[in-house]
Amino acid sequence: KSNIHLRIRKIDSPIEFSVRCQSTFISRTMASFLKYIKDQMKMETTQPTRTKPDSVNQLRIANAVGDIGVIETGLQNNSVFTGSSAHSAAPSVCSTASRFSVIDGDRKKRRLSGAYFRRKTLKTVIKPGRAIIEKCEVSVRSKHGLLSKRGYWVLGEGGKVRQPILHPMRVDLPVGSITAIVGTAESGKSTLLKFLAGCMDDGVVCEGAVNLPGSSSYLPEYTHLHGFYTPRTYIRHYHRLISSRNGGSCSRMDDEAVEKLLDNLQIDKDRRDVAVGDIFHRGLNAGEQRRLEIGLSVLNAPDTLFCENPTMGLDSETSLHIMEFLKGYCSSPPRRVVITLNKPSQFVWNLIDHVILLSNDHRLVYSGPRFDLESFFAFNKTPTPRRFFPLEHYLAVVGKFKSEGHANHWEDAFRKWQNEADRDEGDELADDIETCFPASIPDVAISFTNSVRSGAVVWSCPRWCCLFSELVVRYILHEFQNRGMLILRSVMYILLSLFLGMLNFNLEKNTDETAARLCATLLFYTLSFFVFMVGSILPFVSLDKSIRDKEILNGFYHPVTHHAAVTLATIPAAMLLAFAYTLILAGLIKLHNPINYFLINALALWCSESLVLLTSICIKNYIIGVICFSGICGLFMPLMGFMLIPSYFPSWLRWTYYIPFHTYACRALMFNEFSETDVGMNLLRWYEMENTNIWRDMVILFCYSLVIHLVCIVLLVLKNPKMLAQKMKLL
Repeated sequence: KSNIHLRIRKIDSPIEFSVRCQSTFISRTMASFLKYIKDQMKMETTQPTRTKPDSVNQLRIANAVGDIGVIETGLQNNSVFTGSSAHSAAPSVCSTASRFSVIDGDRKKRRLSGAYFRRKTLKTVIKPGRAIIEKCEVSVRSKHGLLSKRGYWVLGEGGKVRQPILHPMRVDLPVGSITAIVGTAESGKSTLLKFLAGCMDDGVVCEGAVNLPGSSSYLPEYTHLHGFYTPRTYIRHYHRLISSRNGGSCSRMDDEAVEKLLDNLQIDKDRRDVAVGDIFHRGLNAGEQRRLEIGLSVLNAPDTLFCENPTMGLDSETSLHIMEFLKGYCSSPPRRVVITLNKPSQFVWNLIDHVILLSNDHRLVYSGPRFDLESFFAFNKTPTPRRFFPLEHYLAVVGKFKSEGHANHWEDAFRKWQNEADRDEGDELADDIETCFPASIPDVAISFTNSVRSGAVVWSCPRWCCLFSELVVRYILHEFQNRGMLILRSVMYILLSLFLGMLNFNLEKNTDETAARLCATLLFYTLSFFVFMVGSILPFVSLDKSIRDKEILNGFYHPVTHHAAVTLATIPAAMLLAFAYTLILAGLIKLHNPINYFLINALALWCSESLVLLTSICIKNYIIGVICFSGICGLFMPLMGFMLIPSYFPSWLRWTYYIPFHTYACRALMFNEFSETDVGMNLLRWYEMENTNIWRDMVILFCYSLVIHLVCIVLLVLKNPKMLAQKMKLL
């Protein structure tokens, strides 16, 4: 009933013990007993002696590698470590969750997904669960190109300087535990997590190695989910994606397994059929959305789970539920969970097993078990006061020194503590903290990723086909259930079409030249405005872009498969919108050949949506994307041959007439409407559109959209670190 847990660790020679139990009396009794055993073992064990390095190079390598040693001494004919931000699920000799490999060659520099990794003239082997950072810098522009007072900046090429965002360090990530990266603001917590996960930001220069065997999954700081799914349907959708990726079969997840996962996530039963929600309707709250996203990220049972600040913006109770789930996930079977934390509660802090503490100068202050953290600060004459939250004390002590070189002081203090300190100092505080917390850890056994409901039909098909069909269904639902993607635009298109139809009622009954010119103006306005309105979906496309980047990074599907599914899913929406306002305008204005009018407008809308997708890929911020898309449409309008006929273009700009897709849509609409009357043919001659071929222009519009999508695919492949790394043969 006392629930005693014994933890034995072997560091260099002595065997150290720490006790955790729920009874203070038993805790102190067992601590005294184990201290006696430890003293007896110290008398019987001999202190191992380290071999003295033969050279300075060996000493530097030994400091970088630690207790694993050196493959070869000296620096001649050595292999190198290089890092990439690509994703790799299969381990190798130095296989890692951050995808670092061993490569032979000269000193070179390569760029992978915006992060640089330089080859090293060094060959070492690091044990599993260890990461070594030798350099991590970011290039920034300097007005004068001068060094800072602390000497952190180094003058670079092109008037840029490089500022270190992480100093050299070595950290361990033990299996079967939660490792928390903590520190003051701007200390480099997220940078270190991204370095370990292999997804560094653009412009970051890194050198180092990481050895985390097995698969990995990365969860960003902010929650990104589709608003139309419920927790049950979202889990089943992700299960189909995973099963299609792994086995090529589209299967339905067992209902019992779904309910078990939702029970572990502590999502109430009456909330499991509630949609996630978006800006148009309220759904799950922030805590439920975060727990659902974490549950989706562990559905494939990754060996290493990276979570960037999983408790940000959540209350203490919800944060505790999330940490209990992560604790249960990493315990059975043993896995690694690496997280960053800003201000955890006392209960959340008690669930942390391993701590990496960074200073405000981006240096390593401490890396080791949480129970030894108090011993480290007590050894440096800064113990935690009684009835005081330990982490707040640690951050205050580390951050209060503002003088130059204080971070170096903590680095030296950490090395000295590792060699000289008695790590039992401060155990009483650790025991007191542990005994007051009755942990409730769920049994999170993710072993049902291929579980199928009994009697269910399993469809066997190629891997890409299952993934493609599942993504197509998802984005068709996204188009029709997201009010901003289709419903809001449909309302705007229908209202405007009704207004224009009533304003120009029976305009085609008039056969004079004035009526023809008014009808041509109407065609120009409707085409330009309806194409321009497509830019309103950019905010929702940007949200889906964040979801896509997260899923591609975690290896759910290929970016080309995703983009092909999105491309196919946009066709029904474009056709539905074009059909709606064609039906209204053709009925009120009596347009000629409404079928051709519908096809031309549908192709124009599809081209416009393709341009929106390209804009979202090239530009991260959707506000800037809306501005750029509006500018492109505003530039295309005067080039389409209506405001200024082609013969009046300057000779050196006449080629611009053929660039906009508006050109082919406009002249196809004009020829479709006026080619059957003499007045109409005169108008077409005046606009220089009398030789238009409608079907040829529709084929050009179709090919125009395909070219835009091909450019999108090329950009996605170049920006995707996995594909680029495979191309460079780094995996």
